[in-house]
Formats: sequence, C-alpha cells, structure tokens
Amino acid sequence: MRVFVALELPSAVIEAAAGIQRELTEPGAAIGWVRAEGMHLTLKFFGEVSPDRLAEIETALAAAAEGTGPVEIKVRGLGVFPNPRNPRVIWAGIRTPDDRLARLQERIDQAVAPLGFPPEKREFRPHLTLGRVKSSRGLDGVMKGMAARHDFDAGECTLDRLHLIQSELKPGGAVYTKLWSVAL
Repeated sequence: MRVFVALELPSAVIEAAAGIQRELTEPGAAIGWVRAEGMHLTLKFFGEVSPDRLAEIETALAAAAEGTGPVEIKVRGLGVFPNPRNPRVIWAGIRTPDDRLARLQERIDQAVAPLGFPPEKREFRPHLTLGRVKSSRGLDGVMKGMAARHDFDAGECTLDRLHLIQSELKPGGAVYTKLWSVAL
C-alpha cells in the first residue's frame, strides 16, 4: 500500500485553495488540478509499504509527535517547483511563525530512518500542492494569473493531529484513506 504522513487542513483553507484553482484554470491548459479532498500538508512520503509494517511506522510517528504541540501555519502566496522556467508543480505557500513545523518534519525523518525510510535529500519546503503541470500548453495564462494573485491568502490555522494516510491510485484520481492519527 502507498502511504504518507500529513497534516490535514481545515475546510476554510481547502475552500480558499479550491477557489484560487478555479481562478487560475485556463481552458485547454494541461494542468492536473488536485481535488479538494486530496489537499493536505505532506510531511513524509513512504511509498509502497507492506501492511505488516504499519504498526512500527505508527510507533515511530507517535514518538516523533510526542511533545511537539500544535503547529500554527499561514497559507499565503503562490509559486511553482522547481522554477518558473520549468514549472512542474503549482503550489500555495505554507508559512509558520516559528520552526515547529520544520522540527516536526525533521523528527519524523529521524524516527523512521531506522525503519529503512531515509530522510528526504531535498530541503523541506512546506506547501499545499494545487496542481501538476502536464505540459506547457496553456501555461502562460496560468502563470499570468498567478502573478496577478501573488498575494493569495487562504488564512491561518492551527493543526493538532498527525495522520498516516493511504493513497490508492484510481483512474479518477487518488483516493485517500486515513489509517491512523495521533495528537500533536
């Protein structure tokens, strides 16, 4: 099963993100927009994992979450990965007033590394994925829309639960199932 660990965002933030997606949508643009029910703040992607390993992953995640406390975030700004000349992912930015989110992600990496899940090599850049660029068709209009809405603000929130989520890839898009959760 494909699994990852994430923080779920409140409905008001998801609704604002879905709204900006509608504003950025260009007829004919080759963008795969993320469905609202698939929006979350991913902290670690495990990939394919045998179901008999879930218990040890849950134990490691519980240890990583212990004592961290809730995480405050602001969902602000729009951008692309890896860069504007070759965009592959369209995102809304995640900002924090302190380093609690980065520390939580680092603690997760450290907790699951002994289980055979190496830390991510790239720097952690928290974001909310809005869409994936399939080709450059129609991309100019989307990029212009992003520039016009560079001040996008979906609000602030406090996240207080860590979730282990299964992702099943289906023809109509990924289906997500919460397998386990722990309070921060």
